[in-house]
Amino acid sequence: MKRVLSVVVGVGLILMALLACGESAGSSSSNTGTAVTPSSTASSKSSGATATSAPATQHFKVGQAVKVGDTWLVTVLGVKTSDGDEFSHPKAGDTYLLIDVSLKNLSSSEQEVSSMVNFTLRDSSGQQMDFAIVTSAPKSPDGKVETGEQIRGTLAYEVPRSEHKYTLAFVNDLLDSGQTIWDITI
Repeated sequence: MKRVLSVVVGVGLILMALLACGESAGSSSSNTGTAVTPSSTASSKSSGATATSAPATQHFKVGQAVKVGDTWLVTVLGVKTSDGDEFSHPKAGDTYLLIDVSLKNLSSSEQEVSSMVNFTLRDSSGQQMDFAIVTSAPKSPDGKVETGEQIRGTLAYEVPRSEHKYTLAFVNDLLDSGQTIWDITI
């Protein structure tokens, strides 16, 4: 039952994200992020974030605020593991990786974010990790975000206990090239 519900919810979120991407496909937003300087983060409320230039292949660190196109200011706030709870358990040899993220809408229009569509976690070999529903974890960052507002939530993935290095990719527009990547170590 949980698996069926997960699939139904996942398909619904994918469809919503594709519709949202179609609305913003004509915009000049990009998927490649640039690091935001600490002083510009404080002033981003009134004037938008000021980004520093960065190579297209740059990887970001946990705690680093990253401006993605003209749409989002994304920050990976923290990372921890969990063995689940009485309702959700990872398979033998696995653990849940919980990634706390915050997204602020920098655009002039309402935006939508989907944790299952916009984010991807891969291990050091490039294998994509399964998104997990962990009942004891805070909610994932999903839904509509008004101009200037932010959404915060926890991404949950089932990962092998033996793996300690991952990359988390964020894609603002599925139809545009590029991605913004954070290095995740547990």
